[in-house]
Amino acid sequence: MVNMVNTAVNNNIYAGRKPGSKYNQSHTFQQKEVLEVPGGAAVNKYANVQEIYEALKYNASYRVDKQEQDEIAEKEIQNEEPEISNDSSEKMTAWYQGVPLKEWALTDPKYTDSETGISWYIRDGKYPYMVGEDAEKFRKLCEESGEFPLKKFGEMTGLIQKLDDNTVAYVGDNGIAVKSKDGKEMFVDTSGLSYDILMDMFRNLPRNGNFFSNKYWSDNIQKAQARS
Repeated sequence: MVNMVNTAVNNNIYAGRKPGSKYNQSHTFQQKEVLEVPGGAAVNKYANVQEIYEALKYNASYRVDKQEQDEIAEKEIQNEEPEISNDSSEKMTAWYQGVPLKEWALTDPKYTDSETGISWYIRDGKYPYMVGEDAEKFRKLCEESGEFPLKKFGEMTGLIQKLDDNTVAYVGDNGIAVKSKDGKEMFVDTSGLSYDILMDMFRNLPRNGNFFSNKYWSDNIQKAQARS
């Protein structure tokens, strides 16, 4: 659920998705032997959490519309010396579906971190991103604190959830990867849930339950859906 971050955060923090990458949008998590459970949740007993975390890393990157990429490529082919703009703001612009993120931010829901005052937006009900002054504040914050920007972005936007001292949940496009320090791993299918429903679920999640029980997640997903 992390999918777009304006390149103004740091051009090298989030690597863009490569064509043909196994981390494409529709296959964010490689699932094996998924067990269907009530309420749309599913458990993958053999989920590779490192692979899921890598997918989260790729999904945290900003999206450049394929049509925009094709137009740029076509321009470079037609012109021996393509025109290169000296406008740094133009070079740092991230696009989604052919529209700059700063324009989507005019209408997308806005969320603000109470601790830092940094805001982000949610595109298509699922994908967090930052633009403009907030992206620059975030970049400077990570430089000063020495924190890994991807991890900080995930924690700030709720894509990384610490369930207890032993267990962490990583939220991606189509599911949640749950991992404990002692090696337990689990995958929960949340592809049908919006960012708001997921965040509501985590706010109300019992922290004393069995985080590796399919019933635990199924019950809490249903409760979150009922509250929405």
